[in-house]
Amino acid sequence: MAIAEQLPLAVVGCDFRLAPSRVRSALVLPEERVGELFCQLVAEQAADGFVVLNTCNRNEWLVSTPQPAWTAELLRSQMVELAGPGAAAWFRPYVFTGQEAARHVFRVAIGQESLVVGERQIAGQLYAALEKARQRRTSSRVLNGLGSIAGRLVRIALRRGCIRSAAVGVHSLALEYLRYHLDLDERPPVAVVGTGRIGRRVLGVMNGALGMDPLRVNRTLPADGQERWLSLSRLPEALRQVRAAVVCTGALEPVVRAEHFSAGRDRPLLVVDIGIPEQVERRGLPAEVQVVGLDDLVDFHRRQTGEQGPSPEARQLVDRAVEEFASYCQEQAYTGVLDTIQRHHRQLVGEEIPRLVNRRFGDLDERLRYRLQEEFRNIVLEYTGEVFRTVKETLLREPDAVNNGTACREDG
Repeated sequence: MAIAEQLPLAVVGCDFRLAPSRVRSALVLPEERVGELFCQLVAEQAADGFVVLNTCNRNEWLVSTPQPAWTAELLRSQMVELAGPGAAAWFRPYVFTGQEAARHVFRVAIGQESLVVGERQIAGQLYAALEKARQRRTSSRVLNGLGSIAGRLVRIALRRGCIRSAAVGVHSLALEYLRYHLDLDERPPVAVVGTGRIGRRVLGVMNGALGMDPLRVNRTLPADGQERWLSLSRLPEALRQVRAAVVCTGALEPVVRAEHFSAGRDRPLLVVDIGIPEQVERRGLPAEVQVVGLDDLVDFHRRQTGEQGPSPEARQLVDRAVEEFASYCQEQAYTGVLDTIQRHHRQLVGEEIPRLVNRRFGDLDERLRYRLQEEFRNIVLEYTGEVFRTVKETLLREPDAVNNGTACREDG
């Protein structure tokens, strides 16, 4: 079997193609559960690294594991269970192992698996997920290498034009929907609920390209310049003032609920929910309130633009990244062998040989015992050196290893 097919990597996940946002919301693990699941995988010797990627359009678990197929099946079962009662009858998370797992991650990194093909935001989200794993100590050498290669791939894809402007993403899709259903040239009153990363992007486009000054609703308020800001506790007041709202707080519980409309509603309100988990609880809302979620945006995007496939150049860049990752993993495998040999060498020379000589040849004088120890040590040293040379020569002879981490770099 080719080295690339044996890569110690698996990906289990669900995106906008497989399940509605309500189901995907249930797949977001609380932080303590991430740690528990990782400890379970380690205890079962199923994995040594675990990364959780949650975005508006996908939930994925990346694991470094010596048994990709078995570990992926364990995680697939966990994900189906999280999806809720009865999910086993219809929910089929996708599973990638080995080379195909690496290929999938690299395609995700440059937006080739995104709702808006080539969008840039996912690259930052993947980087943040990998960094979070390092901080919580659930990453691994393999996953760190995967992240480094993905980072280089993203930089090259940006230079080659395979990744779109930072203005393209789910935030711009939400604004396209508003533009289609409202006359934004008339500057209708609009609120942005949540001013995190996505919220700031929404505000940036509204302020810049559209010349709008939306009402900003957030849990925390800036120290100054609060004229167009309201606290989240005043959300009912904010919703009464506007004709549309983009909700993107990222809260784990819905922030827009029926109780916020207890005073009634005398005009239509369009609410675009681009959060994960879902930010709007639809049950009990007045008839005047129309809620549009991520799945509606997916349908809208398909109707407006049709399906878009990856560019040939993007495919080539991904292929090269997979080659580099295969080379990296091979180096790590050899490094592990060399580290083990070196550890045993130190133990043999520093502990086992002196113990053997003193036990078996204790009747010899100290000088002779020392010379005998040196003879044994030299034999072991010569043997270990030959093993090191053989392993390194084998590494250099392997075609994948000759790349030595250069496959995903620019030519020239």
